Formats: sequence, structure tokens, C-alpha cells
Amino acid sequence: MWQRAYLHRLKRDLDLWIERGWVTAANADAILLSASEPGASTRRMPAMLAILGAVLIGFAVMSFVAANWQDISKLTKLILIFAAMWTAYGAAFALEKRGHTNFAQAAVLIGLGLFGGGIMLIAQIYHIVTDDPGGVLAWCIAALATAWLLPSRPALALGILLAVVWSWFALEMNDSTPHWTFWLAWGAAAALALRLSWTPAFHLVLIAGFLWQAINGDAIIDAIGFSPAQFTILVIMGALTLWLAALVFSGRSARLAAVAEAYGIAVAFALVGILQTDPGSGEQAASSVAGPLFIAAGIAVLGVLGGLAVMRGGLPARHLAGIATLAALAVAYPFISDANGALVPWAYAAAILALAAWLVSYGAARGSRFAVNFGFVAFAAEVLWLYFETLGSLLDTALFFALGGVLLIVGSLVLERMRRRIVRTAAEGGDA
Repeated sequence: MWQRAYLHRLKRDLDLWIERGWVTAANADAILLSASEPGASTRRMPAMLAILGAVLIGFAVMSFVAANWQDISKLTKLILIFAAMWTAYGAAFALEKRGHTNFAQAAVLIGLGLFGGGIMLIAQIYHIVTDDPGGVLAWCIAALATAWLLPSRPALALGILLAVVWSWFALEMNDSTPHWTFWLAWGAAAALALRLSWTPAFHLVLIAGFLWQAINGDAIIDAIGFSPAQFTILVIMGALTLWLAALVFSGRSARLAAVAEAYGIAVAFALVGILQTDPGSGEQAASSVAGPLFIAAGIAVLGVLGGLAVMRGGLPARHLAGIATLAALAVAYPFISDANGALVPWAYAAAILALAAWLVSYGAARGSRFAVNFGFVAFAAEVLWLYFETLGSLLDTALFFALGGVLLIVGSLVLERMRRRIVRTAAEGGDA
């Protein structure tokens, strides 16, 4: 199914490229023929199976260590686990020399799994708590170092995962202080993802960053003196910063910039929508002076990045107002909530509907399918929220569901036709 969809899109793109003179008709036929070859969709299957096998072996080792194998001496246990680890690294070296790069990567992953098993074994022998963050940190450093030296994409993915687990364990041991040192491992992982130009790793890096904020939210609020509303505002501003930074640096790597832009859009819209559903109370703005200072710094950063994006041509000036409106909605929330909490849902609903429509226009102007599609999703979600918040309290149950069904079906058809037309126009017109 995915292969057919890819080929259909590729054929449409090739027709457009031929019209613009970027590709000759003969080259287009050769490209399409190559993509249609039976082996094109399965050439990576052996490598994928090898990686999955490496993961299973890693779990097997950890399960073996977790079982309390009393009949083997401590020294023998250590020799077995570390001999197996170096055997895996030796196999990786031999496979790489023979040109079997994918299988060498699988062997590296096995070696890292055995390294983690060795850490667990040492913890078991010397009665160290198994969730000690120090052991996970050592494993994380080994994975990131391996990813840097070889380089190894599977090792990088493992290193990112272990960085999150390390932060989680550290927070479990002391939940009163945010685990700030996570960002050292995160920065190293981000640099490696950029060095390898590997999109999946860049996805993992961004997810890990936002996940850390969610896990450490309460600790940050308590330690610095933010109110929950101010913390949410700062996360929104961080997402907008990511969005604008992606536009500023899109010339260096358009593919990775598109990924960062997508996460910035999704997180910013989602959190502004969450603010709408929680009008709060007069306590929303009560906090130390740290909150306003951080928010002021965030506004300054957004201003600088917005100016750079416009000057470098990454963002038309008319669209900067949409991003500025999102930031203004976030910053104004505590004050509107304190003054009149009942006004928040309806004022923000109107603003989100307008911003969703703007996002569709923004995506069409930049040729971004994600922005166009997400704009329609945000618009539809907001209409649904308004529907359930208003009509549900005004109509009896039968009429409510009947009218709702009709409106949803008709609305979905209209939105889908509009979405397809705009996506097609954006694909054909590029930055027009």
C-alpha cells in the first residue's frame, strides 16, 4: 500500500518536474522504473530483520542477567558477558571490512546490549540498585560514543532512548530538582543527528526534548517558582522558537528543518488549545519574578528569530503576524484568566479558528503539506470542541446526535475537498 502511494506521488512529481525542465522525460522514466523494481521495497528487509534480531538478543542477555544464576561464580559471569561483548564488536569490525554495513550495525547494537547487560550484572553482583542513574548514564555515553566513532545510527537511537531513561531514573531518586544535566546528553545526541543527517534520529531528539519537559514539569515549577500557566507558556514559546529557528536555518538542511517546523507547529497549537479548555483562576499569575523574566527573554528571542526569518526570506512578513498571534495568546492567558476566566474558552476558540485558517494559507504559501493538513485538523478539532460545548447543552440527546452526525459528515466532505485542492495547489505552485 505504501509503495503504491509513493509511486503515485512520485509520478505526479516527475510530471511537474518535466514541465519545469528539471528532469528530462527519459530520466523520469528511468527513475520511475527503478522505484518500481520488485526489490526496491524489500532491499532493506534483511537489514531490518538483523536490527530486530540484535534487539531480541539484547533483551535475552538482560533477561539472562536478571535471572539470579547462582551456580556460576562472579568472575565467570563477568568473563562471559564481556567476552560476548567484545566478540560482537569484533564481528562488527569483520562485517564492516567485508562490506556488510547493515549487519555490522546489528552487531554493534548487540555489543551495546551486552554492555548494558554487563552493567546490570555488576549491579547485581555488588548489590547496587538496578535503577541507579549512574549505570544508565554509562550505557548512554557508550552508545553515543559508539555512534560518533563508527558512526552508527542504531547506536544513536539507543543513546537517545537511554538519555530519557537516565533522566527518568534521576528524577525518581530526587523529584524536587529538575534533571538539568539531561541536556548535555541531549545536545550530544542532537549534534550526532545533524552530523549523520538522519531524519529518524532527529525525530527522536525532538520527542526526547519535549518529553523531558513533560516529565520534569512539576519539578521545574517547584524549583524555579513558575505557575503552571507560566510553565505552559514557556513550553509554547519554546515550540515557537523551534518553528522560527527551522525557518532561519532551512537553507542548511531543508529536510531536517521541515521536521523541526512540524513539531513546533503541532506543540504550539496543541498547548494553546489546552489553555483554552482550562480557564483557571486568580492563582494562575501568582509566582515569583522568575516567570515574567523568562517570558520576557522568550519574547526577545522570538523577536530576533522572527526578524532573521523574514530577512533571509524563510518567512513572508505577512505570515510572521500569525506566529506572533500565537505567542500573544500564550502570554496574555494568565491576565485574561485572572480578569474574566469565563471569557477564555470563547475568545481563544475564535482565535484558534482564525489561526487554523491562517496555517492553511501559510502551508500553501510555503508548499508545506504538513502545515496545510494540520491547519485543517486544528480547525476541525476546534469546531468539534465548540459543537460539544454548546449544542450538547441546548438540544435533547436524539436531536443532538442526529444533527451532529449530519454536520460531521457534511463538514468532513467539505474539508477534505478543500484540503486536497489546497495541497495540490501548494505542490504545483511551490512558494507561490
